[in-house]
Amino acid sequence: MNPPATLAAGALAPDPKPAAPADAPADAPISTRRALTFVYAGYAFRYAYLLVLIPFYGRVLGAEEYGRLLAAMSLYQVVWMLGEYGFPIVGTREAAASRDRTLLGGLFGRHVCGRLWMALPCLAIGVGGTLLSPLLRETPLLGALATLNGLLAAFNLGWFFQGTLRFRTSVALEVAGFAINLPLILWLVRGPGDGQVALAILLGSSIVCTLAAYAIALRGLERSAIRCRGGRSLIREATALFAHKGFTMMMAGSSTYLLSLFSTAAQVGWYGAAERLAAVGLSLMQPANHVLIGTVARQVSAKESEADAYSLMRTAMLVMTAFGGVMLVGTFLFAGAAVPRILGAGFEPTVALLHVLALMFPFAALSQVITGYVLIPLRHDRLVSLVAVAGAIATVMLVLVLGHLHDGTGVAWARVITQVALAVTAVVVLMHKQLLGRIWRSPWNPV
Repeated sequence: MNPPATLAAGALAPDPKPAAPADAPADAPISTRRALTFVYAGYAFRYAYLLVLIPFYGRVLGAEEYGRLLAAMSLYQVVWMLGEYGFPIVGTREAAASRDRTLLGGLFGRHVCGRLWMALPCLAIGVGGTLLSPLLRETPLLGALATLNGLLAAFNLGWFFQGTLRFRTSVALEVAGFAINLPLILWLVRGPGDGQVALAILLGSSIVCTLAAYAIALRGLERSAIRCRGGRSLIREATALFAHKGFTMMMAGSSTYLLSLFSTAAQVGWYGAAERLAAVGLSLMQPANHVLIGTVARQVSAKESEADAYSLMRTAMLVMTAFGGVMLVGTFLFAGAAVPRILGAGFEPTVALLHVLALMFPFAALSQVITGYVLIPLRHDRLVSLVAVAGAIATVMLVLVLGHLHDGTGVAWARVITQVALAVTAVVVLMHKQLLGRIWRSPWNPV
């Protein structure tokens, strides 16, 4: 699950009125290595949380009820991504470049306004998605709770803490969410039919963490500068980035939901469980996003640090792609023994589906580096968006066609095929923009 208090990174800039936050001294240089270490340590809590909940749901709910819950969670992610609409990337870039409490206050109000504009379309998607899915139509409360969770998650302040480099605050909020909902889920979710209880608990903990995040953020802002305006212009600015990240994630996250349109609850449970385990693997790369996107954007914006930005791009490309390869090999080596122990009886088909989905790992890592750490900091937003939209549309078409023919196996192969195509396309774009050579130029021979 993804609580709204997402992991992020940053420290508010100095201001003559209050002291700078404890996360970092005023104007102190921030070590990228230290930031990555801290954020990954925070994410360890999320992995531990998932390693408890995934087997718990599989064993207590069973394949069919878990399938219904996963279909609802897939709808929740679609609503969430639509509500964010590319705003986090825009906000992170702008917050990273801001050094003034007044500017940050105006930015804060603008982003709240943008999300309010997106609330009605999100509500429509949630209601329509619930009515279209036979599994959710049987239990409409699941769809309603998924929609509310998605709406609330769209208002999370991960972008703000990431752009202002406040690591400890965001990690503390994340852990607080786990501490609230994990004991309640383990206590109150008793058996088949309790999927809606899990979503209700998640909603409650999200409300608490979101309120705490806003209270913390407001303490460091100039209140008089906060106005709910500029939302429509923000939507226009974020459209290209939504097409890149939000639309792509929305389409990828919808695969479990799309399978629920024409398959059985058990099939959805088997595929959904594999997709959740694969998502845990993919999420191991996300903490780097929270640190490196803002870091690269800041380094690229100054001539004296531009060379460091390209060096960081090169290192990220090597390390992240290799990490994806390690995850692929690890999945093939251990999934066969681990999955039955994690999920219990009835989830044997999940192993083969996870083997297929694991083929995405190195290609997803490479795509993440090229788009997130190279093209977006260099502001090639429209080009990235065109590629992402084409990939997302292809994903949905392949999911519908192959899923209808081969159930969960077809959906898994659809995800892999489109991820490979996106990675290859991203490399071609780098070559076309003559960026690949610049990134890989030797630091000892910079000419």
